[in-house]
Amino acid sequence: MNRVVQKTYDIVVIGGGPGGIPAAIAAARRGHKVLLVERNSFLGGAATSGLGILGYLDRQGKKALGGIAQELMDRLEEMHGAMGHFRCPVHNSISPISPECFKIVAVELCREAGVEILFNNELLDVAVDNGKIQNVTVYGKCVRTVLTAKVFIDATGDGDLAYLAGAPYVSGQDETGIMQPATLMFTVTNYDLEKLLSYAEQHPEDFGIKEDYAKGYNPDFFRATPGHCFIGLTEMIRRAKAAGDFDVPRNQFIYITTPTEGELAINTSRITNIDASDVYQLSDGLTTGYEQVHELLRFMNKYIPGFEHARLSMIAPSLGVRETRHFKGCFRLTRENMYSEEVRQQAVAQSAYNIDVHSGVKDHIDLTPVDQPFGIPYGCMVPVQTDGLLLSGRTICLDTATYASARVMGPCIAVGEAVGEAAALCVEQQIEPRAVDLAVLQERLRKNGNLF
Repeated sequence: MNRVVQKTYDIVVIGGGPGGIPAAIAAARRGHKVLLVERNSFLGGAATSGLGILGYLDRQGKKALGGIAQELMDRLEEMHGAMGHFRCPVHNSISPISPECFKIVAVELCREAGVEILFNNELLDVAVDNGKIQNVTVYGKCVRTVLTAKVFIDATGDGDLAYLAGAPYVSGQDETGIMQPATLMFTVTNYDLEKLLSYAEQHPEDFGIKEDYAKGYNPDFFRATPGHCFIGLTEMIRRAKAAGDFDVPRNQFIYITTPTEGELAINTSRITNIDASDVYQLSDGLTTGYEQVHELLRFMNKYIPGFEHARLSMIAPSLGVRETRHFKGCFRLTRENMYSEEVRQQAVAQSAYNIDVHSGVKDHIDLTPVDQPFGIPYGCMVPVQTDGLLLSGRTICLDTATYASARVMGPCIAVGEAVGEAAALCVEQQIEPRAVDLAVLQERLRKNGNLF
């Protein structure tokens, strides 16, 4: 028999990843009773995959993220779980982190702020009355917990809370509905990076990035930059495909350095034609991901100089999902208005990453450099119909181009802090999210050190 427990909070955050952690911390620091619900037995979401965090610096090397985003990095550096921020000709910047250290730091910051954490609980149901969320039900260890709150924050990534509440949305990219592919990250040890860089030096035709924006993206850059992301070996992959040794729908090999000496994160798995908001497709995608990890290990051992004896050390705890549902907000950020005065005035966060669209059906990436950060308006985080709800992380209202930039972890953390502060204002003033005074919200965020 399932037990039923009822609990009441000021603010409930569903999802303990980059969009949920800062939301819970920001709201709790205002003295409110906050619950953070996480389906896994750890916090971090995509930050536990091995990926570095993108978006801390803009293309000119100017800092673009502050507030809780920088607090997280500072705490990680204290326990040797981060290396700082490094400029990159391709990615603008990359900030490598330790997944295991991130789990610890996220819990510590939440507990210090007074956030209550409920692990191992899955969102089950949402009760809506007259367009307003009344409560949500979560389930874990044979217990149904009915949570009542004044404001709910959807930081699930796929927008599961908003979906169950009936908030309108679209899936995938504009016009086509195609979703960017998923990736199963993994890390390796026992490699010789200098041997690979020497090979790249001797075979510039096999390096991969030929566009003008990638000037300086060469072996000397990688040697001089401890925190970097390598993309290349296009010709090598073409040869491996011809020989039947590479079936992953990817045209380049990608690794990312980590703060752990002797460990590299591999971002080369690619699961296309998948809607990860569908549990059956998600399961099939994970199956494919595990098969691709094994295939990539064989490819690395056989083809990549310096990786002849590379060994698997960790597989990410979940599939890295780039895109699913996009919810309709009170404001839609687009490529046409991203630098408009209206956006600048309404911004509560910003993105300094490039427009990075991974093809959902083919093997390539379309990357457009973003020279200057663009603002993310508060209205993108407020659903058009459902009251008592705020959107965080990659659930917010963006078009294909702006989403392809703001979907990465750095901007998601900034958005999370913004919605956390907005939720706090809703509780304090007994108002709905759409009634939040934008000037007051912006002032609070800037006082916290946020940049936008």
